Amino acid sequence: MIKEQFMKFIITGIISTIINYSLFYFLYIFISIHYVIAASLGFVLGIFAGYKFNKNWTFGVNEKNKFFVHKYCIVYVSSLLTGLGLLFLLVEHFNFFAEVANIFMIGFTTCLNFIGTKYWVFKKW
Repeated sequence: MIKEQFMKFIITGIISTIINYSLFYFLYIFISIHYVIAASLGFVLGIFAGYKFNKNWTFGVNEKNKFFVHKYCIVYVSSLLTGLGLLFLLVEHFNFFAEVANIFMIGFTTCLNFIGTKYWVFKKW
């Protein structure tokens, strides 16, 4: 069950990540927005892209409950802040290119998001 959910989470995450990274790359490279702001905006768009799929498909929750949205946002905002800390550390202290560091950030936050959504947001009693 966890393996199947994680695979669905990864598939949803791939779609969300493509959206996330595309917006980040566009804003950072073509519009010259600071990498932290570009990464934040991409991440937020990825949250919206993944919520419905994760709720209904990955974790099989069909209830209409506004607390799911609140909890989901708490998990993802916490993950975003942690990920931005990692991004900043990699770019400013370890001299990674922002484009590469953002990929590490996405991988790291994917793991945090799965744990948070599975065991707190969409936990089945």
